[in-house]
Amino acid sequence: MEIIEPLGHHELYLVIVQLAVLLFVARILGEAFSSIGQPAVVGELLAGVVLGPSLLGFVAPGVYETLFVVSESQFHLLEIVSWIGLIMLLVVTGLETDIDLIISKGRTAIFLSLGGIVVPFTTGFLLGWYLPAEFIASPDQRVVFSLFIATAMSISAIPVIAKILIELDVIRRDIGQLILAAGMVDDTIGWILLATVAGLARTGVVDLGSAATTVLSVLVFLGVAFTVGRRLIASTIRWVDNAIGSDTALLSTLMIFTLAAGAITQYMGLEAILGAFVVGILVGQVKRFDYQVRHTFETMTLSVFAPLFFAIAGLRMDVSSLTDPTVFTVGLAVLVVACVGKFGGIMGVSGLAGLSKWEGVTIGGGMNARGAMEIIVATIGLGLGILTTNMYSIIVMVAIVTSLMAPAIMRWSIPKIEMGAEERTRIEREEYLQDSFVNNLTRVLLPTRGTVDTRYAARLISPLLRHLQTDIDLLCVTKSDALRSTRSRSRNWFRYPFFARERNRSKTGSKQQLESDEAESTFTRVESRLGEQEGTIRRLLQETNESVADTILENVNAGYDLVVLGERTLGSNPNEPLFSTTVDHVVQETPCPAMVVSTSEAMKREPALVDEPIRRILLPVIGTQASRHAAEVAFTIAVEENALVEIAHVVAGPQSGDQFAGRASLSQEIEIGNQIVDREAELGRQLGAKVVTTVTVSDTPGSELVDIADRNDADVILMGSNTRPVTHRAFFGPNVEYVVRNASCPVAVLSSL
Repeated sequence: MEIIEPLGHHELYLVIVQLAVLLFVARILGEAFSSIGQPAVVGELLAGVVLGPSLLGFVAPGVYETLFVVSESQFHLLEIVSWIGLIMLLVVTGLETDIDLIISKGRTAIFLSLGGIVVPFTTGFLLGWYLPAEFIASPDQRVVFSLFIATAMSISAIPVIAKILIELDVIRRDIGQLILAAGMVDDTIGWILLATVAGLARTGVVDLGSAATTVLSVLVFLGVAFTVGRRLIASTIRWVDNAIGSDTALLSTLMIFTLAAGAITQYMGLEAILGAFVVGILVGQVKRFDYQVRHTFETMTLSVFAPLFFAIAGLRMDVSSLTDPTVFTVGLAVLVVACVGKFGGIMGVSGLAGLSKWEGVTIGGGMNARGAMEIIVATIGLGLGILTTNMYSIIVMVAIVTSLMAPAIMRWSIPKIEMGAEERTRIEREEYLQDSFVNNLTRVLLPTRGTVDTRYAARLISPLLRHLQTDIDLLCVTKSDALRSTRSRSRNWFRYPFFARERNRSKTGSKQQLESDEAESTFTRVESRLGEQEGTIRRLLQETNESVADTILENVNAGYDLVVLGERTLGSNPNEPLFSTTVDHVVQETPCPAMVVSTSEAMKREPALVDEPIRRILLPVIGTQASRHAAEVAFTIAVEENALVEIAHVVAGPQSGDQFAGRASLSQEIEIGNQIVDREAELGRQLGAKVVTTVTVSDTPGSELVDIADRNDADVILMGSNTRPVTHRAFFGPNVEYVVRNASCPVAVLSSL
């Protein structure tokens, strides 16, 4: 076996220096342009021009030659880094792409993409047909040359467009998503055209078979990616998060999928960026890849790898060749045709697509950016002997100039586009979901004994988690024989002598016979209340020599977002603990929020009531974060159950001595109460829930809440509470504890940290 020589000392030294200089200049220019209100990508694109033969090569030729006049193999080292940056930038673009929104606006996107392809292709072909012969590498192949120019004029630069949209903070707006959708269709058609023209240049004949193969390859890849690939990526990310649970592991998984998909599309004769973009879209739909992980990836990409990509792309540009009058004139003509073709095409169809004038200007300005995509096309044309060196420089110049024009045009036109009510609602909802308590629930632990309380807890969280891709782990804990005999009379969590075992069960998986029939029955009763879930349901069966509470907490520490406990109260005496010592200990020590669900006496007598529909939810609120989290839970359940949420705030009546405590007047407190319920009601309506509000005054708020629930026939009460340790037990507050002890309907208390 031949031993591969390692990279030479000088080659490695040189590429490190090149990267350092490129990144430094790109970031300096990027920040400079940001400081004057322009997107940083403008400066990053100019960095390569500044460091190339146009400026550095002219001002300090010795420095330029030392740094960048290198062998092809040395320059390829830079290109590899550039491609990594391009691939990562396409992943970021995919993560920010709302595929459902694009599909809903598919007709508009297709209109725009056709206008952005047909017109510039036609004008580009005519331009190539009439250009002077000295700009054609092989004058006898003018048809091929004209087709190549037409293809170059049709292409758009999705990476540049995406970077501009991100920096202008409009990528999530309808206009941003439309530009991405139309740009991706344009680029896909452009690559098919490029493959056809390249085949024509190599063989001298139009290779329709090659074009058909390219189209079929795109369709096959997209079909497999959005079916098998979607499930594979979702299940893998969930498994990585469950098994390892670190952001590092999730980021590594993303890059592995990205590089693998890029390799597949490159092997198929497509571009690696297509695979990267699709992976970004699919990963963006997996809830486990949360905002924080996504933000980390985007930060690294946009601060390091994307600037390097843009800077390296400009290194090939030589402005000096444009000083020749003929080359300058032709270059100006090509630039005008390129801009008029794109703008004319987009503006011509924008009215037919139902868009306003300013929307057409914005989309035309964005899609007019050619960026590195056209530089890649120019490089291919130069390598195939289609372009002369001068024509190559002209196309690169067009790529850079149109990319510099795009942010200026979009910054000018976007403020003139009025945001519709539907778009505003969608964006506000997305902003809410980003920090939402419910939407960020990825793993939930439900310790279970199969009791009525636990079954109703499962019944309650079923609509909460149904469409959230949340994994639910059911945990049964039993004491070992050594401890069971000494604690057999305790009311804690080891009522059933289960065997130690863990089993993973997806909702489509086959049943496995457990060693304990009672455990099987317990799991089944709870699972039947959970129903169909988009996430995975797992069974965890453990025997322990420790306390049950400690065992539950050990599991919770594995990375859960919520622990749900079904538990009956110990009695109506307010001086006694509300729940058992196990639940009390778990609530005090849990590192994540806990929801304790207690059923009514009627439900304990008639377990069939567990499955009764939920039609009315009482939501007491006091304006705290815990209340907001409970409100999210209530509204989500209400939307799924078609239930009404009654949002209630009880103002405590004046007590003796209040006049000395600096307390606000009763009317002020009522006004504050109205503001609190109105704020939660606005959230409920935003989430699609039916809501009513109630503000009352009572000397005993807890009793008043119980009366409201009884008067209005509430099916369940959902309350938020911040627990406080009192004499080594969890204390939820007097009003919460009164409601839990005395309500005639089930009560769920969500305890926030």
